[in-house]
Order: sequence, then structure tokens, then C-alpha cells
Amino acid sequence: MSKFGVSVLLFCFICFQYGISQVNNEPPTITAVGDQYYCPLTQLQIVTDFNIDDDDDDSIESFNIQISTGYINGVDRLSLMGSHPNIVASWNPNEGKLRFTGVGGAEMLYTDLIVAVNNVVYESLNANVSGEKFFSFTIGDANYLPSTGHYYEYVADSGISWSDARTAAANRTYFGLQGYLATILTADEAQLSGEQAGGVGWLGGTDEETEGVWKWVTGPPSEAGTIFWNGGSNGTTPNYANWNNNEPNNLGNEDYVHVTFNVGTPGTWNDLPIIGGVNSYFPQGYIVEYGGMPDDPTVDIAASTKITIPSITAINGATRCGAGTLTLEASASLGTVLWYETATGGTSVGNGNTFDTPNINATTTYYAMASYNGCLEGARVPITARINPIPSITSTTDGQVCDSGTAILRATSNMGSITWYDSLTGGAEVGTGNSFTPPVVTNTTTYYVDATLNECTTATRSAVTINVQKTAPPTGNTMQTFCDIENATVGNLTAVGPNILWYDVATGGTPLDTSEVLTSQTYYATQMESGCESNTRLAVDVIIYDTVIPLQSSDIPILRICDTDIDGDDTNGFAVFDLTLHETILLNGSAVSDFQVNYFLDDVYTNQILNPSTFVNTVQTNQIIYVRMNNNLDATCYTDTSFSIQVDELPVVQPSVIFRNCDEDGTPDGFTDFNLNEVNDIITNGNSANLEFTYYLTSSEANLKTGAINPVPFNNATANTVYARVENANGCYRVSTINLEVSTTSLDDDYMQELDSCDDDAIIDGLHEFDLTTASQGFIDEFPTGQNLTVHYYRNLNDAQLELNEITNQTNYLSEDPFSQVLYVRVESEDNGDCFGIGPHLTLTVHPRPEFEVEQSEVYCFDNSPITLSTFNPQGSYTYVWTDANGIIVGDMPTVTLSEPGTYTVIATSGFGCESFPVVFPVVESAIANITIDDVTIVELSDNNSITIDTNNLGIGDYEFSLDASSGPYQDQPVFNDVGAGVHTIYVRDKKGCGIASLEVFVLGFPKYFTPNDDGYNDTWNIKGLSDTFSQNSKVLIFDRYGKLIKELNPRGDGWNGTFNGQQLSATDYWFMVDLFDVNGNKKTYRGHFSLVR
Repeated sequence: MSKFGVSVLLFCFICFQYGISQVNNEPPTITAVGDQYYCPLTQLQIVTDFNIDDDDDDSIESFNIQISTGYINGVDRLSLMGSHPNIVASWNPNEGKLRFTGVGGAEMLYTDLIVAVNNVVYESLNANVSGEKFFSFTIGDANYLPSTGHYYEYVADSGISWSDARTAAANRTYFGLQGYLATILTADEAQLSGEQAGGVGWLGGTDEETEGVWKWVTGPPSEAGTIFWNGGSNGTTPNYANWNNNEPNNLGNEDYVHVTFNVGTPGTWNDLPIIGGVNSYFPQGYIVEYGGMPDDPTVDIAASTKITIPSITAINGATRCGAGTLTLEASASLGTVLWYETATGGTSVGNGNTFDTPNINATTTYYAMASYNGCLEGARVPITARINPIPSITSTTDGQVCDSGTAILRATSNMGSITWYDSLTGGAEVGTGNSFTPPVVTNTTTYYVDATLNECTTATRSAVTINVQKTAPPTGNTMQTFCDIENATVGNLTAVGPNILWYDVATGGTPLDTSEVLTSQTYYATQMESGCESNTRLAVDVIIYDTVIPLQSSDIPILRICDTDIDGDDTNGFAVFDLTLHETILLNGSAVSDFQVNYFLDDVYTNQILNPSTFVNTVQTNQIIYVRMNNNLDATCYTDTSFSIQVDELPVVQPSVIFRNCDEDGTPDGFTDFNLNEVNDIITNGNSANLEFTYYLTSSEANLKTGAINPVPFNNATANTVYARVENANGCYRVSTINLEVSTTSLDDDYMQELDSCDDDAIIDGLHEFDLTTASQGFIDEFPTGQNLTVHYYRNLNDAQLELNEITNQTNYLSEDPFSQVLYVRVESEDNGDCFGIGPHLTLTVHPRPEFEVEQSEVYCFDNSPITLSTFNPQGSYTYVWTDANGIIVGDMPTVTLSEPGTYTVIATSGFGCESFPVVFPVVESAIANITIDDVTIVELSDNNSITIDTNNLGIGDYEFSLDASSGPYQDQPVFNDVGAGVHTIYVRDKKGCGIASLEVFVLGFPKYFTPNDDGYNDTWNIKGLSDTFSQNSKVLIFDRYGKLIKELNPRGDGWNGTFNGQQLSATDYWFMVDLFDVNGNKKTYRGHFSLVR
């Protein structure tokens, strides 16, 4: 039978499930009638008549109805309608198959099956279905494809190779038909064996013979050897192929076709190695095809029907320029054509193979649907009624030339291409595009443009003109002058005409910028009309007159003089000024011969000063003078400024004063050193600030400011009269006469006051703060009452005599000499500065703080026995007070004995009442641990060596423990696990700080493996951690796994190197026994095993 033959009436031999023929039992005859036309979204019975004739049987186990061609999962569905109590119907949407079975596993009676098949309906869930759909009816499990007449079966066999699948398929039969790995030649076959199959598996295609040449190598001779693909993922097919995306790719020698599982497009193919891949590429099974093989019996065990859904077979849209009506065309495979305005819903707006649209002004899509027998559902096909817009010229740009020439004319359109013409209608085409350059013209000329798009052209052409312009020169004043202060620019030149341009040359050149500053020269003007410049230029001579660059008033120094008595009064603020002294400054570098300088009293320049060299200010003390500087060649060119004049005051001083000082230099001769600066405030009545004081021996030297003397120190043996020149910041001065007088001190030489204090601050340095004012009244009381006296303190005699470096912080003066310091006292009159007394009359004494030593510790440990705390090496004779934490006195001697823990403090007091720093003794109830070897338990020569401390006999303290590190870390638990072999030190620390006890212990151990490869690491094996407590009689015995003695070792020797009688032993496990004898002859025996590793 041809693979593409179709048969409606089929006969077959009924076979058992495993393909064994049953003799004397002929197959039933299945007939199905029902080729029909289908209206989408409706239910339609898939047969109009169905029957089964079987002379041998009246029932069947199962029956399958499948949408074998055109099936779309989720769109197509078969359903059993009505009540059928003896039949169970199950729909498999993946395979598109409706399966009938009997209730409870019983067989179905043919009579019930015939009724059920006649009640099966097809229904589309989507209106957009079209074409043909075939329904196959079969009594077997394989899928039947009417277009080929073949059967397709999926066989699940996880992990099967392609070659095994090929063999397995060839060994299968279906109702006598020979099986083979499926060969897929059409899309219908691909869908039924792929998407609609029960699973995915191998197909009969390979390129193992020639890489990239894919052939079907199974099936009938007419199909085996058929090439279906050439190349890789970008190859081509001469027939039909259904590869997945980017396949075949020959990744890892992939030469065999397998239906894709869960990757890419369902039902497509992938190339895999012969044993398959992993994960999504792991072989799932194989697909067997039955039919077309030589010697196959004539077997007809299936029937089929089909439905046809009318569809649009041809369409023809329409196009026009601008709004209007169009005629659309469509043809249907069956029935008539209905026209719609929407893709879904709505009502028909026309019918027939043509449709005239209403008047539309934009491209519109209409929809054509094939309708048979009044069906109003189906796939609608869009057909476009296209309105091509008519272009329009949106803008034009005229051109212009001066005198003659050419210019670029421009035009733009909203769409399409532009064409240029020499007339409004007809005429010659002279250019295309958005711009056009006409030939040279001497007169204004007009051209015309239109635009065309999709054969639609602008209705009326637009005019574009090239204009010819001729321009005359401007007129105006040919002589123009300016002052330089105006900073005149080209923009200040004047000429009559539009759009004036200025040049600095008679012909050619570049127009000057209007911001360019003018100079004295000839300039040339043109005018511009409609973008065209005149050829002839107007010449203009320009002259620039200089002006003085005036200084800012703030930059001109004040013209000042000191007040004089030339008018009989040197305090009234009036004086005679020579204003011309500032003339050079005012002209600021300009020549005096070029300018006239005039002075005015007002800022509007109306009251001129006619005698500037002998001007008396008209405003007391300060006045502003206004100045105008005119160019001698052009008085209209001038600049103005102003400056200030000022009459400075003379300082106010007393003409003469008497200045007294005490004669305290050791020689009562009436001569002593003076600090003349002390008289500064006196002669200025206390207003000495901002004044300069210099002293001279004569009045004339003071006036000339020559021969100044040193004011500190000045001895009156040189002169009893000096002259003070008092000068203010303005250089104005007066002279005052200073008469020097000397008096003797009134304080006894032996008079002394003392201030004392304890050195009770944080640092023992013999220094302390004193309030010196507490002694001042005692000094004042040494003099008669009724005088306004003050007391001043100094560090030495020289400072006291000259009143230098006075101690000003009298209330909190910090002494500067440790423990004892003498200050100099000066008593003087507050009224006139007379000296009443001077000398070393105040002693400052600082008594030391008591000091002693103690055996200082962070804590003192009390273990239920009395404890004595002591002081020693006192620095003086002291009394002592010991107190507890509650302040209760517990002792008054240098030592104290205590019977209970706590915090105790001792303070020592000197005979001057000075107290020591308090010393605190924290006494805690605890003690250092007492640990011996009897308190330690050691587990050794084991997989987990450990050390355990018995805490019962350590002492009264709260202890923590560390191994091999006195600094810790410490732990509360007295157990150490996984201890290595060898010497270890146990540290026991009292948590209250009473000390750390230690004990050295030994832990025996053995290596769990050794590597005798002569690299210097782990080359031998022996036990470790043997102490001196074991005798030389101790020994180690090593056995192999069969109990043979291999080696006897001295535990203190070099160890075993892994040989026996000079031969290296194999890498494996070995056993050991250790006999250890202590010095008393007691024996301990240990056993274990270790590994030799090579």
C-alpha cells in the first residue's frame, strides 16, 4: 500500500496485545461516513454513520478516535455527548485522542460502541480555525494517519540507545505489520509522531555515514536512504525536516535524530549521540512506524472522516490618492464572503466577492470571512483599503542676489519628493530635491515646485522667487570727534541709511564689530538693503581727545596738617592748605601742560576755589574738595574726582608733672632708677592709648625729635628734668616737662609677712596657688590712715623699682619656686603714683605632702589567717589612720593586723596638718592553688588523649585553667581533650588575682600514620611523650595484620623506618603493643594500630 493512500473501509486480523495471531478469529469491519462542512464555535458530530461488523465477537476492550491531521492543542476538542453508562470516555489533549473503554475493565459491546461513536462531536474553542481536520477511528493503541495509511506508536524505554531502539522497533509488529523507527516525510507525520505522540523518542534519521548529510535509514526501501537535510543548523532540506532551534549542531558527535523533550518547540527534532545526552537530552524511548514494508499483509483496522472549514483563498486590497471610496476583493474556498469592519465581533457590512468602502480619508483595514450555509463564525482575513496622502509644499525659501548672480532656492514638503519647474503649469522640469540653484540672473525671476509620493502629486505648484537687489551708499557728517573717556566704539559713529556697516579701509576688508573702540583715523561706511551692500563707501574722519584717568577718591591720600595757632587757636580745626600739592597725584601721569586743573567747593562744580595754594578750609576739621581736569584742546573733554582735607588735632597733655620714686637701690643718696613710661598715663590724664611717647634731655631736642633717651631705666643722677614728646598717630605732638623727685621707703627692712599652704594638689611639686590680696591690708596698715594706697607684687627688686612684669593675678597666683618663695612688695599712692614702700616683704611657704612606701599589690590574699598591712620609709614624722570600706577606723599605727577580707585605706598626716594621698589595700578571701600530680588524671596512647584536674584539693579560691600558656586563654572546665603527646604544663589561675600555680606533666601518644619516603618528614614511627619515670626496660613491638612480629623498638630510640629484613613493607595498617616499666618495676601495657603511607 502506498504511504499516502487513503482508505475508508478497512479490514484486519485481530491480534493479541503482544502480536500473536489468534486463529479462526477474523477482524471486525469498521465503516465511518461523515465528510462535512464545519461552522467554528459549534458542535458537530464527526460521523453521519458508523458501524462495526464482526462475525466472531460482539465486544471490544478499547477504541480510539483521534484528530490525526490539523490538530491544535487547546483549540480542537472531541467530546462524547449523551448518556453512555457502559462506556468510559477519556480525552487526551496532548495526543488529540478520545479513548473509549468499558466500565470496570469490562469489554464494550459493539452496540454500545456504535451508539457512542455516533454521539461524538467536534468543537473548536476559537473562531479562527480553517482548512481540514481528519478524524481516525481505530481499535488499536497506535495512532493512525489517514494521509499515509500508516500507524505510529510511542514506546517508552528510558536510556535506550539509538541502535538498540532501531533493533527493538524492527522486532515489533502491529496486527501483522512490520515495525521500524519512524521516517517523517510530512508535517502531518511530524505532528502525529511528535506533539501528539505519547512521549518523545528516537526517529530513524542519522548522518553517521557522511557528516552533515542526514538520511532516513529505516522503513520501506522507497524511503530508506532518503536525504532530508544537508548541513548544520543553517542547512537546507530537499524534502521535509522539523529541527528545533539551532539544530542540528553536532555537539559532541551527535549523529542521530531524537524528538526534543521540554526544550524549544514541542515535537521538533534534536541531534544526539548514539547513547543520548543528559537531563533534557536523555533518551526517553522511540517511535515505531507500521506500514509500507515489503511483505506486509493487507490490514485495514481503521477508518477516518474529515470536516472542512471554509476559508478565504485570495484577497486583493485597493489604493487611492486622498479621501474617497475603494473596491476590495476576496474569494472563498466555499460559500460566500462576508465583510466586517472589525477583527472580531460586530455585524457584517457587506457580502460577495467585492466590497465598496464608504468615503474614507485614512487607510482602513476591513476583514473578509468565508461563510457556508449561513455560518457567522470563522477566521477573518484583514484586507487593507489604503489611502495614500497627497503631499503638500509646507515651506519655501526665496533667494536673493545683489546686482546679478544666482542663489539657492529651497522648498520643503510634508512628504514625497520635490520637482522644480519654470512655469506655474506645464513647462519644463528644471530640478528635483529640496533645493535648486538656477542659472545667473540679472532680474527677479520666479520658479515653481510640487511634491509627489506614491504617484500622488500636489494639486497646485508653489512659487519660489530669486530677487535681484541694488543698493546706494549712505550719507552723513564726514568729521566726528569723541573724548577718550567715552570709550567710543564703531557703534557710536553716525551715518544716514539702513543697516550701516563700517570699515577701516576704503575698499575690501572686513566689516568692523560695533564694539571695536575708535581711534583717530578715517573710517568708511556702507549700507545694506535687503541683504545687499552698497559698492560705494562714505569716508568719515575721527579725532579722539585725551582725558585724565581719574583716581577714585578712596585712592587719593587725605591732604592733612596739624592744627596750629596761626589764627590764635590750635584746637579749633581750621588751617591753611596748599591744594596744588596734590596736582601731580590728581593728573595720574598725564602732562600738566595738556590739562587745566580746577578746584570746587561743591559736587556740581559751581563754586570754584580761586586761591587753591592758600586755601583755608571752610568746614571745621574735615572737608571734601572737588576737582575737574579739562583737556586744553577741547574743554568738553574732562574728568572729575575729589579728595579730602583734614585738620588733625594735637594730643592733650599736662604741661608739666612731678614724678616720684622710692630710693631703694641700697644707697640713700637721693638718686634711683625711674621707669619713665610710668608717667605716660599721668601726663595724658589716663588717655595714653594710641600715643607715642619719647623722652629727651632738652625741650628743643623734643621738638626736633632728636637725641631721645632710654626711658627704662633712667637714673635722675643724669638730670632731674626730662621732656616727653607725646605724638599721636597723625604725627601731631605736644611736649610736657617731667620733674623727677626721690623719696625714701617707709617699710622696715625686717618687716615680713608669710602665706603658707599644704602641697595638696594632684602633683607633689612644692607649688601652690595663693591669694596675695590676703596680705595686702597688712602692708597698708603699716602706713598712716587716710591715704589711697595700693599694693603691688613683683618677683625681683628691678621689676619692683621699674614697675615691670607685675604679678597681676593676685587672687590665684601659682608659686614658682618649690616650697618657699619671696616676693617684692611695692606700696604706692593711687592718686599720684608716689612710692611709699618697696622691698622683699612677703614669703610664700608650701608644706610638703606626707610620703611613705607600702608593698603595693593589686590584691592581698586572705586565706582565713590574720594578715598584716604595713607602711615604711616615711619622709617625716606622721600620724596614721586606717579605715575600712565603711569609713570605720581600724588602726592608728604605721601597721595594722586584719582578720577579715575587705577594702582598707591608710592616710598619713604631718605636723602642719597636711595629708598624704590615700593608699587602698583590696584584701580578698582567696589563695593561690596547690596542685600536685595526684590531682591530675591523664588518658594517653588513645585516639583522644586527655588531661583532667581534680579541683577538690586545689584550695579555697575560684580557679580557671590553661594548658601550655600562662597568659591564656583560660577556661572554667578542668578538662583538656585531644592533647598531643609530649611535655605539657598545666596552669591554674585564681580568678581573684591571688596568683598562678603550674605543674608539668607528660602525655604518651603515637602517630596515626607515617610516610617513610626519606623527605625528612614523618620518616619513622615510635611512641611519643615518654618521661624519665619509665625505665630502659620499656619496649615497643610492631606486628603486621596477620600477627607476625615485624620490629621490636626502644621507646627512646629512632623508631621504625617501614622495612623488614632490609625490604620495604607495603602501605597498609600495622599493630603495636607497648610495655612500659616505671622505676619501681611496675608494668603498663598499651595496644593500638597505625598506617604506613607511601
